[in-house]
Amino acid sequence: MTIRSYLYAPGNRPDLLGKVLGKEADAVILDLEDAVPPAEKAKARGIVSDFLASATGATLLVRLNSGAEALADLDGLTVRGLRGVLLPKAEDAELIRAIDRLLSAREEAAAVPSGSIIVQPLIESVAGLYALDAMAAASPRIRRFAFGAGDFVRDLRAEPTPARLETLYARQHLVARSRFLRLKAPVAHVFMPVRDLDALRRACQEDRALGFHGRSCIHPAQVPIVNDVFQHGAEEIARARTILAAYADAMREGRGALVLDDGTFVDEAIAARARDILAGA
Repeated sequence: MTIRSYLYAPGNRPDLLGKVLGKEADAVILDLEDAVPPAEKAKARGIVSDFLASATGATLLVRLNSGAEALADLDGLTVRGLRGVLLPKAEDAELIRAIDRLLSAREEAAAVPSGSIIVQPLIESVAGLYALDAMAAASPRIRRFAFGAGDFVRDLRAEPTPARLETLYARQHLVARSRFLRLKAPVAHVFMPVRDLDALRRACQEDRALGFHGRSCIHPAQVPIVNDVFQHGAEEIARARTILAAYADAMREGRGALVLDDGTFVDEAIAARARDILAGA
């Protein structure tokens, strides 16, 4: 199943790590970066490593620190139980190559299948947005990118707006370039107003419409909404089946297009979209 929701948990809080596993999130991100004070970094590596070694039945990722500190983080972690790492403020292809090499060595030493640990770059700067091609080429471990709006807007020196206009181009570019690079759809950014769940749903609907799949969450209450929006509902699936059945009938009759009873025009492009929906159901 493609991951819809990623729930962050602070890596220096063992009292919270176990609790996030029962919050319906498809994946949990054990955070070594922003959620951990500088003085707690080394301690957090040990806590996260112990948690990875003991947790079962969960999809666990670790958000590393940025830059060269990411390599120090990996040196201090077990790779058993680790599904992937998030690289914040990603923009350096050479760092990704170094992470790839280190992960390969750690996988071999731990008898973990080679290449099984993914690398998910977090795009949080203008430089990162324009380094997508180089980063994607740096490691086959990269299956998708994720977007970080807060740092990106600050780097852009833009002003946040309720409609998120300041990140629209970046989000569109990230989706389109991911598609061009034959990567999976990117992950949408965290939604900071944690109590405004109606606004969260609208943001998820907008990002899904743009081509994102999934969202990072900073509060368990956000997870059910994210899961609901980033999946195909029963009505959508039924609609796709209706379209494909009608299109198949039209093709048998020698027609390449048709109009449904409700006025919807259906051709190969619409049928292909319906097939995509059923494939992802």
